[in-house]
Amino acid sequence: MLVRLDDGAPASLTIIRKPTQFFAQLRSYGFTEHSGASSPALADMSTGAFLDIVAGIFSVSRDGSFSYIVPDGVSRADWLAAMEEKAHDPRFGLMECDGEISHCMIEPLKR
Repeated sequence: MLVRLDDGAPASLTIIRKPTQFFAQLRSYGFTEHSGASSPALADMSTGAFLDIVAGIFSVSRDGSFSYIVPDGVSRADWLAAMEEKAHDPRFGLMECDGEISHCMIEPLKR
């Protein structure tokens, strides 16, 4: 997903979330940072609270924050529901190359 750094620059945030752990990559012009955590509390955490945790961890490690980009005219609740739906969409995949993660979407075959 796209986020906006505190200096206004755009960045890409990719998150791999498992029931009790996550790994995330924040990437923008000139830097790539990784972070992760493991806790039983993550299993029952709502998507909104989870994304707030991820933002908080990067704000400490980067000494600067970022904000999630919620499209105009879309409520935060609807945006979070869309993020949850995408997280379970089997068409989205992740690839790793030289220590960086990139995501791709597999288009269904047209018959």
